Amino acid sequence: MLFASPLLPNNVQHYPRPPTYDLPDLPPAKRSSFWLLPISIALQQITLAIIGPLPKSSPLRTLLPAIVVPITIGIGIQATLFCHHLTSPVVNFAYGTATVSITLQGIDILFLIPWRYEIPLTELFRIPDKPCPTASATWRQRFDWASAYFNNPRMLNTPFEPTLLKQRRKKLARISRSRFLVTRFATVIMTWVLIDFLLAWCRYDLWFGSATHQMALPDTLFSGALRTVFGGSAIWMAVNSEHALCAIIYVGILGQDHTHWPDLFGIWSEEWYTIAEFWAVAWHGVFRQQFTFLTNTVSSRVLRIVIPFLLSGILHFAGAHIQSRDGVNAMMFLLLQPLGILVQQAIIGSVGGLKGTAWWFKAVVWLSTMVWLIATGYGFVKSYAEGGMFDIEPIPLSFLSLLGIVEGKAYRYGGAMAHFGWY
Repeated sequence: MLFASPLLPNNVQHYPRPPTYDLPDLPPAKRSSFWLLPISIALQQITLAIIGPLPKSSPLRTLLPAIVVPITIGIGIQATLFCHHLTSPVVNFAYGTATVSITLQGIDILFLIPWRYEIPLTELFRIPDKPCPTASATWRQRFDWASAYFNNPRMLNTPFEPTLLKQRRKKLARISRSRFLVTRFATVIMTWVLIDFLLAWCRYDLWFGSATHQMALPDTLFSGALRTVFGGSAIWMAVNSEHALCAIIYVGILGQDHTHWPDLFGIWSEEWYTIAEFWAVAWHGVFRQQFTFLTNTVSSRVLRIVIPFLLSGILHFAGAHIQSRDGVNAMMFLLLQPLGILVQQAIIGSVGGLKGTAWWFKAVVWLSTMVWLIATGYGFVKSYAEGGMFDIEPIPLSFLSLLGIVEGKAYRYGGAMAHFGWY
């Protein structure tokens, strides 16, 4: 996952409070569950490696998924409901979302995709620049091909790649590799500085904690909106900086084509106005295929909107549940989004749509989108805060500590590996 770098709870807390994400009364069996995800991935990879080159009419192509998918679903449910294996809230959240993501991915690639195409799966998903030959492929080649699918969640360079990503890759093709690296490096540094300020504010404000502390804002409509915007921005920036850093490593050090690293997020000032566009364009698409694969099986417009958010709600419930045993607010935030989309689209449709309308009308639509996201996102961000998400600083160096503005060590990754032991 993008957050899965060596992170640890921040020791720069102006007001000390116990970590709410560490549950000391959990039995040991619920703390030692990391093996569930590797088993689920291995089952899917082995199944893919076997059925990939087989013709569509092969009985084995039907039999194996029918056996493996129920097992994969069972592992996902087990990991989501009963497991809490690490004390780092970010790693816990990543583990919970991964269980659902991999389970949904298994259903898609083992049940639906093989029946959507006549040609072998090996012709659809391939390691970039190294296609797996169908006729004489070894089992290891097929296994490597199956592994490539799990390393390409956005479906880049496959028939399932969204049109939006193709457009972003075309834009990247117009700039040089050196310019790409410079812009990504600048993005990482700028984002780390902003995250440092945002999370310092989150800690000092106590995030729905003691209202008597001098640094805490009163619990008002304005402060709630401010907390939601700042908390959401911190998440946005952390994910984006991780992606930009990976792009620098893969392009600058490993020599990968920079067009394989289109922007993770959309440009808010250019690409989106509506709630639907926020989720389809502005927000990252790491789980897009896992959320939309079932929409191809229905004709109802409402269901095509509801299904992705239902699956997204389940995924975020799992992450928050493993993080703090409370994922209801996270799930409700996602389940409310189809309602906002349908109402907003109905209103925009009643006046003829956004094309050709005045700038002030687009501004009103954009403002209504922000109001909706802030209003519905309050509980979502609050559950993140109470789960300890903002006690984590996903940057190696605190510029504020280096300048003496806040207390604590400037280097943030020291001792991180302690969070990967068994507790």
